[in-house]
Amino acid sequence: MGSHEGAMLTAARKLGLSLAEYRARIARGLKHCLLCREWHPRGEFGTDLSRYDGLMSSCRGARNARQRQDYAPRPRPPKGRFYPQPREQDRTQARHRVNYYVTARLLSVPNDLPCTDCGHEYDGVRRHEYDHYLGYAAEHHLDVQVVCSRCHHARTESRKRS
Repeated sequence: MGSHEGAMLTAARKLGLSLAEYRARIARGLKHCLLCREWHPRGEFGTDLSRYDGLMSSCRGARNARQRQDYAPRPRPPKGRFYPQPREQDRTQARHRVNYYVTARLLSVPNDLPCTDCGHEYDGVRRHEYDHYLGYAAEHHLDVQVVCSRCHHARTESRKRS
C-alpha cells in the first residue's frame, strides 16, 4: 500500500468510516471539518496552500463561531483627555501636561503675559516660558509661573547653587 493509500486509511479510521465510505464522501466533493466534526462541501473551506489539498482544516462557519466565542472587546478609555497618574519628579510628564493645557486653552500662551519677575512684555525677541517654580512633584505639575527666558535661566541657576 502506498503512502497516500495509508494516509487515507488512517484518516478513515480516525473518523470511524470504512475506506470505501471515506473515498465516496471525498468523491462527492465533501471535506471533514476538524472544529465542528462534520462534513461540508469543499467550497466552505478557505485556501491554505501549505496543506496537501490546498484547503484549511476547518470550515468558515466553525472558525467564525470560535472567533465570536473567544472575542472579548477591548475596554474603551473614558471620554475626554485621559492622563496617567502623575509621577513624582517626572519633568517630561509635567512639561507635556502644561503644553496640553496651553493647546487646550486652559492656560494662556506664555508670550501673552508679562514676566512674573521683571515685568517684561513679549517683544518678539525674548520669549516667555512657564517655570515649575515649586518643582516637579506630582501635586505641582500645573503650578507654573510665566517668566521671560532671562529670568528663567537665572531661576534655574539659583536652584542649582542652592
